[in-house]
Amino acid sequence: MRPLSLAYSVERRVPASLRLITPTVALANRVHGTLERELASRVWVSHEPAVEPALRVLGVCRFRLILLDLPAHTMLGSVLRALKEAAPETPLVLLAVGAGTALGVERAGLGGARPRLSGATAVVPHGDAGALVQAVRDILATPVADPPDSA
Repeated sequence: MRPLSLAYSVERRVPASLRLITPTVALANRVHGTLERELASRVWVSHEPAVEPALRVLGVCRFRLILLDLPAHTMLGSVLRALKEAAPETPLVLLAVGAGTALGVERAGLGGARPRLSGATAVVPHGDAGALVQAVRDILATPVADPPDSA
C-alpha cells in the first residue's frame, strides 16, 4: 500500500465546498440530495439562486467547484466571464437542460465565432444524477470508496 501524504489525508477528511448557482429550488434540492446521498460527508453544497450575490461570495471565499445552471434567456457569455474573473482557478460544471459538451453550450451562449472563454470542465444534463456524481468525483478526485484507516 502506498503511503498517503498529509495533504491528501487532510483533503480527504475535510468536505469539499461546492457553490451551486441556480434559480430553481427543485434543481438545487435534487443536486444537494444526490451529492449528499452519493458522496456523504465528502462535499458541502452552498446554494445561491442569483448570479450577482454568488459573484460577491466567490470574490472572498474559495470553493473547490462551481455548479452553474442558468435559464435559457440569461446572457451566458457575460455570466461565464464574470465567474471566471471572480474564481479563475475554480473548476466549473454547467448544468444543462440537455446533453452537450462544454464547448457546445458555450457556443450557444457566446456565438460560434467567438473563442471558448469559460473553461467549463463538464456539462451535466439536469436529470442525470449519475453524470453529476461522476463529474464531481472526477474533478475533486474522490474515489468511489474511502480507503481503510490505518491504525
